[in-house]
Amino acid sequence: MKTEIDNGKNKQVNTGREFRMQAIGKENILILCSQNSARSQMAEGFLKHYGSKWYQVYSAGFDPAPVHPLAVAAMAEVGVDISGQVSKSVREYLGKLSFGHVIAVCKKAEEQCPVIFPSALKILAWPFDDPAAYQGSEEECLQEFRRVRNEIELQVIHWLAQRCEQTDKKRVLFLCTHNSARSQMAEGLMNTMLGDLYEAYSAGIEPGKLNPYVVRAMAELDLDISGNRVKSIDEFSGQEFDYVVTVCDKAGEACPYFPGAKTGLHQAFDDPSQFTGTDEEIMDQVATVRDQIRRWLVQTFPC
Repeated sequence: MKTEIDNGKNKQVNTGREFRMQAIGKENILILCSQNSARSQMAEGFLKHYGSKWYQVYSAGFDPAPVHPLAVAAMAEVGVDISGQVSKSVREYLGKLSFGHVIAVCKKAEEQCPVIFPSALKILAWPFDDPAAYQGSEEECLQEFRRVRNEIELQVIHWLAQRCEQTDKKRVLFLCTHNSARSQMAEGLMNTMLGDLYEAYSAGIEPGKLNPYVVRAMAELDLDISGNRVKSIDEFSGQEFDYVVTVCDKAGEACPYFPGAKTGLHQAFDDPSQFTGTDEEIMDQVATVRDQIRRWLVQTFPC
C-alpha cells in the first residue's frame, strides 16, 4: 500500500459536538514527536477528547521524556485531563499495531515516519513549535504552551471536520447589542472553524464600533477580523437562517423570536466593552471570552 505524506498545516477549522465520519469502526492513530512530552501528548489528549468515538489514539516519542507539567496544566485549563497519560517509546508499537494514520508533530518524526511505519495508510505532518524549548519565566513558558495548545486543538478539529460527510451549508446569524465584540468573534470563529458546513453572519440591536481588543484577541489565533463591518439586525430582515444565536441577554430579550429562523439559541457571554484594568488585563479577559465562545461552538454545533 502506498503511503501518502500530507504536509499541509491548515488554517480553517471546523468544530462540532458530533462528527459524522465516513469510516466504520475505530481506526488506530499514532502521534509522534521527539520526546512524547508535550506536543504529541496534547495532540493525543485533543484527539481523544473530540474523536474517541471513531479513533483509538496513541502517542510516542523517539527519545521519551516525562510528560511536561506545563502541558498538563495548559490542557487542564481547557477541560482536557492528560494527567494520566505517560510518555512512551515508539518501540512499544513497532510490529504490534497497525495504524491508519501516523501524525508527526515535529520535524524529526516527519523525517522518520515513512521508514518506521511504511504500512501506515497515511502519514500526516503537523509541525508545531516545541513549547518545552522556550526560554523565559514560568508564566511566559505557560503562555507558550497555551499558544501551541491552541494551534494543536485547531488542527485536530479541522482534520476531524475534513473527514465529515459533506452537507449543504447552514446559515447562522449571531446577535448581540452592538455587534462590536461577542457576535463578531462568534462569526469569525464559525466561518473559520466551521466554514465548510456553516455560513455565519453577525449583527447588533444597536450597532456600535468594532472593539480593538477583540481584533487583537482574534489575531492571536491568526484570524483577521479587522476588516469586518459592524451591521444592524435590520440588514437581515426577511432573510432565512437555520440558526439565530443571541450571545448577550439584551439581544435575547429584544429578539426572542427572529422571523425566518428555523432554530433560535441563546448563550450569554460577558461583554468585553465592560472590562477594565491594564491593557494586558483587558486582553486576558477578552481572550477568555473568545475561548469560551470557541468552546461553546464546539459543544453546540454538530457536523
